[in-house]
Amino acid sequence: MDVTRLLALLVLVVPVPGEEEAAVLCAGTACYTLHRAKLDWSSAQERCRLNGGNLAPVRSDGEAARLRDLLAAAGWTGPAWIGLSLLRGRCVQPQEPLRGFAWAAGGEHGNYSSWLSEPAVTCLSSRCVSLRPAGWADGPCRAPLPAFLCKFIFQGMCGPLPLAALHRVTYSTPFGVRSARLAAAPFGTLAEAQCDGSHGAAFAVCKGTMEGGGFAWHPPGPLCPTACAHSNGGCQQRCLEEPGQPPRCACHPGHVLAPDMVSCVPEDACNPNPCQGTCRGHPGGFECGCEEGYTLAPDGRSCVDIDECLAGPCQHECYNTAGSFVCLCRPGYQPEAPGSPLCSDEDECARPGVCPQLCINVPGSFQCACRPGYKRQPGSSDACLDVDECLQDPCPGLCRNLPGSYECLCPPGFLLEEDGHGCRPAPTAAEEPAGVSSSTPRTTGIPRTMGIPQTTGISRTTGTPWTTSIPHTTGIPTGTTPLPPTAVGSAPGAEHSADGPRLLLYYILGSLVAILLLLAFALVLVACRRREARKEKRPAKSAADNYCWVPEQPESRGAGGERR
Repeated sequence: MDVTRLLALLVLVVPVPGEEEAAVLCAGTACYTLHRAKLDWSSAQERCRLNGGNLAPVRSDGEAARLRDLLAAAGWTGPAWIGLSLLRGRCVQPQEPLRGFAWAAGGEHGNYSSWLSEPAVTCLSSRCVSLRPAGWADGPCRAPLPAFLCKFIFQGMCGPLPLAALHRVTYSTPFGVRSARLAAAPFGTLAEAQCDGSHGAAFAVCKGTMEGGGFAWHPPGPLCPTACAHSNGGCQQRCLEEPGQPPRCACHPGHVLAPDMVSCVPEDACNPNPCQGTCRGHPGGFECGCEEGYTLAPDGRSCVDIDECLAGPCQHECYNTAGSFVCLCRPGYQPEAPGSPLCSDEDECARPGVCPQLCINVPGSFQCACRPGYKRQPGSSDACLDVDECLQDPCPGLCRNLPGSYECLCPPGFLLEEDGHGCRPAPTAAEEPAGVSSSTPRTTGIPRTMGIPQTTGISRTTGTPWTTSIPHTTGIPTGTTPLPPTAVGSAPGAEHSADGPRLLLYYILGSLVAILLLLAFALVLVACRRREARKEKRPAKSAADNYCWVPEQPESRGAGGERR
């Protein structure tokens, strides 16, 4: 590499003022960092984002194990923010593994969770999650915590920097963290080695790609070279010198150089790992494997996701995720337990205020109903209106509608039957208190009218209008039992209305019309008779009719019988 290209790389990755010392763990294609700074959740996420990452997600057991190792290496036992939050306006979902929370880094939610206790149920405030030694805990997002965890994803990693001797090396990562201890360095990391003697400092950058798709240090090292005559050039087994070339290390047969390019390890086909997943070496070769939720691809090295939903592991709905799956329940159902594939009916009627009166729970839903005496309001699915039972003529006399029921009323002098519908006469004279004379005429509560027979079944009203269909007879002796009501009075027909004043008005109008018809008929009859009488008179009179006839008188006679 020429000096110009090396300087250009140094400008990109050289440490800037403000770089912090932080605990770092790199594995696979990701690095995790623990920062000890008292910030709220949003400020911590912004710090991670400005360095090219996000607050760390925890999507699997493997990722949770890496974070635990990081906390243990840093000696941290307090809480630390992770990238899980519930935005304001979204509700907690008890049936989901993440309870409705979402990862700041986006992507699939996954089926992994590690709640210490159930999150607070809310739809009005934002909630954020911190990692504790035993699991997850939610809390207010604005409350500051003393630490936070970040995750940074890269295209690949370089192994340990090859050194020719035991010298101190410092790594400056692309996400602004300096560390002297890295088992793997992400792409773009600058390594600075302090060499003994007059060599000064040596630099290398993780870049590439190498043949086969890997990443390597440039220059490849070993750094701080010395002559093989000095401490075997820093090599564990063999040190080779060639004219015009720096010293390099080599190993005896059956061994290969380790990633530090100075040590030797037994020859292993899995070093470096040729598999996407796990590698198991055996004499003459190796065998690749995959993590749970993945299967080996036809090439024998790559891993592809298994669609677990094809096996029907869920009772209702299945959603496939990378390396796992999530079971979902249909509306009206909820998981029997967190993460359970079985669903049970949700009792919506247990929530207050679901229905105005009655709630009937049905599988997957519920129905609202009205109490007896009420009916559904037209055009509304839930509201209930009172039913006016009096429109159905349930009483022989007056009827009063009540909320959800009705009441039968009896006229004065009668008592309501025990069934609440019929009426019976008041107690007889034998049951009346002493001191009431038997010769005193009794009244039934229905006033009499002179000249009108008391069997019409119509009475005048006193106070509240009422009707009766019990006939009365004038001149009933005191002490005798009233006659039973007639068939018409005891069994009112359907034409009888429960509205007393309206019935009374109809009867009065009917009587007036009948009287008017009778008067009109009488007038017509009198007029006709007069006309017939006029026709029967003689047309003329004789002259003798003008004379007055005197009856004949006997002649008077004198003495001797002579006429005078």
